Amino acid sequence: MEKRLIAYIIIILMTFNVFGCSSDDAGSKPTPAVKKTVKKKKASKVPVATVEKEEVKYVYNPVGKRDPFENPLKAIVEISPESGVPLTPLQKFDLGQLRLIGVIIGKGKPRAMVIAPDGKSFILNVGTKVGKNDGAVIDITTEAVLVKEKYYDFTGEIKSSIQEIMLPKKGGAK
Repeated sequence: MEKRLIAYIIIILMTFNVFGCSSDDAGSKPTPAVKKTVKKKKASKVPVATVEKEEVKYVYNPVGKRDPFENPLKAIVEISPESGVPLTPLQKFDLGQLRLIGVIIGKGKPRAMVIAPDGKSFILNVGTKVGKNDGAVIDITTEAVLVKEKYYDFTGEIKSSIQEIMLPKKGGAK
């Protein structure tokens, strides 16, 4: 039974192959060639200026665009002048420039996601270095990320303060 079925399938495929390869116009008559006559204009004695269309070519301008061949995981390393330690990308921005977009609190360590002014997003954990004033994340709550920063006061002493990066308030259509 199986051998017959395979034989029928092969015969059907061969039939389709034979009829599928034939040309459609095998029985039709060839169309007669039509001759076109073109009238030539007499050349005028007054020269006419001809305008040629210039072909506009696209030119890629890389200014303001990222290099597509650069490794996106490679961070640009800047060295902190005080400690000689490389700065993280988050240490290039003030805390006020970072926008908190989400917080995850549950099993495991709490995490938060911020967006930098350049549009890149970063995940924050407790201990992550943030801000230009040698700040570090000390706590992540459901409403905000707490960052402890060091700064010099007017007397020249090193002080520390706790800053918050708040989640935006829920605002929708009323």
